Amino acid sequence: MGDLVAVFVIWLVAGGLAEWATVSWINSGPWDSGPYFYVASNLGTVGLHAFDFLLEFAVAIFMLVVVMIAYSAVRFRVRRGERPSQAPSQSRYNGTFVGVWIVGSIVLNLLFWIHPTASGLEAVYAAQLPQNNKNALIVDVAARQWEWIFSYPQYGIQQAVNNQGFDALWLPVNRPVEFVLKSYDPAHNYENIDYVIHSFWIPAFGVKEDVVPGQTRYLYLIPTHITSTKTNEMVRVQCAEVCGGGHPYMEADVHVVTPQAFAAWVQHQKHLQASILNLEGIVGDES
Repeated sequence: MGDLVAVFVIWLVAGGLAEWATVSWINSGPWDSGPYFYVASNLGTVGLHAFDFLLEFAVAIFMLVVVMIAYSAVRFRVRRGERPSQAPSQSRYNGTFVGVWIVGSIVLNLLFWIHPTASGLEAVYAAQLPQNNKNALIVDVAARQWEWIFSYPQYGIQQAVNNQGFDALWLPVNRPVEFVLKSYDPAHNYENIDYVIHSFWIPAFGVKEDVVPGQTRYLYLIPTHITSTKTNEMVRVQCAEVCGGGHPYMEADVHVVTPQAFAAWVQHQKHLQASILNLEGIVGDES
């Protein structure tokens, strides 16, 4: 009994220090991401909380095993000049210990299945319900080899680009976004072409959705922090499905901005789009 008490006390001290270090590590990153990846959406936060919860339990269990092994190696070792038969009495099997360990393992696994697994999945499912995403910003996403094309039908923006003419995704912070995902080429919509599967993935948002030819898929999320690809490369659109030779380069910049900055960007896009249409009209008239 004395050995069990000693192990328990040592575990409380060592485990407490390990938990303190773990919690400090968890809270050290931007927006409390810590050892987890850079998170900037409500869906990513679900994964972040699950990771933190499991990590804290794993550290406690790991320290218990380490303390038991270290204590046993020191306490029950054969000392110099001592024969093994003279060592303290040892037992190779303890039914109580085995029973407690098995029951404890079952309880922990049931706990982890309920939370964060089932509770996290429920949160993700609820986040995808249209009724929970009122006043959502609609972004039509066209995936083609090898480009992401973003349009904003609510604002009449047919293709959002930056000042260099590259596709870019702009989102207002804390507003629900409805991504409408299709695999096709809006500029060359041939009837007999075989489009391929792409996968819409923004690492910092913690979710990806396959974009399948002939299907329209929907993805709802809420950007939770003002950020951009320039701030962290995890904030980017990246294809996560091998789709041909240009697959590694099928990406686009993402900007999460204030509502005021987004409104200004919308006006800039409208002006830019009108300028392009006027230029095309002039070229068409001259030809």
